[in-house]
Amino acid sequence: MEVQELILRNFRNYEEVHIPLTEGVNLIQGENGAGKTTLLEALYLLSTGRSFVTSHLTDLIRKGSPHFYVEVRFVRDGVEQQLSIGFDGKNRRIHYNNSHFSHFSHVLGILPSVLYSPKDSALITGSPQERRRFLNIQLAQTDPLYVHHLMRYHKAMKHRNALLKVKSESAIETWEQMMAESARYLMTKRKALIEALLPRLKGHLEALAPDLFDLRYEPSISLKKMEQIEALYKKQRPKELIIGMTLTGPHRDDLYITYNRQDAKTFASEGQKRTCIAALKMAEWDELAAQTNAKPLLSIDDFGVHLDPGRTALLEEKLKDFGQVLLTSPSSSEQATLQITDGKITSPSQRSCSR
Repeated sequence: MEVQELILRNFRNYEEVHIPLTEGVNLIQGENGAGKTTLLEALYLLSTGRSFVTSHLTDLIRKGSPHFYVEVRFVRDGVEQQLSIGFDGKNRRIHYNNSHFSHFSHVLGILPSVLYSPKDSALITGSPQERRRFLNIQLAQTDPLYVHHLMRYHKAMKHRNALLKVKSESAIETWEQMMAESARYLMTKRKALIEALLPRLKGHLEALAPDLFDLRYEPSISLKKMEQIEALYKKQRPKELIIGMTLTGPHRDDLYITYNRQDAKTFASEGQKRTCIAALKMAEWDELAAQTNAKPLLSIDDFGVHLDPGRTALLEEKLKDFGQVLLTSPSSSEQATLQITDGKITSPSQRSCSR
């Protein structure tokens, strides 16, 4: 898989820009605030249907403009393809080749990608919600049925919570059965993913540093009790009728990251945490490549700030094994593929790519 061109119109600080990309490593250089991260954000939106910077699509519309439009042209399995997303503040327009989609969930898996950004430190230091999002995005890019069950589970839980809040048990068992069926699928897939990531993580850690990190799935419902989830919901119902919400299920799961068998958040140094995240992102890429039978796009925001110089050099050496890579950096480099200055993008030959 190879991205050939990215097109932005009225997206963030760009009025209109056509960005050619090459195979291998693409180094995007520019000062802070120039719009480097915006390019990765656009690709991430096209890949996952969401931004990694904001949860509000209106934030992506250029000031004074009525809408934004992003498009990517790429080759996968030898076939030229096109994916675009437009948004005018109310309506979304999603097109994939000659097909029109009504929901962002349909873009998942079309352009498989992995993003490594400074915010990924939250995978160790942040809330369980950050780690569930990591698992969900990885699985959603390879398993449409996972997306179905994730949406089904949250829809059923929303109805169950509404009944709990008004102290009503009318038809609540129907929603509990739906939740239980989807919960079993989600938990099974999450456990399998973590088991697949662990050896890949350890392999990359050996190259970066011999740190003793481990991954463990921490479901809020014991895996041994997966077949009795309906009974568990019924048992907890009296307590939850008082509280007005569902207390257990995949929405409360966690990915536990340990260092020397202790909580990495507390016992690993900052450098060790960053090393672990780098290795985890490479493990994520490996697993996504194995599941899609393609080399996903790898984007690294602010390359060089994640690790110390020695480990950055080791990571840079490994990048040639990761297919097409996009790096952003504020540091000047003669190896830069694209230069961003004052909202305009130029190639090394100074040919303007903006319109």
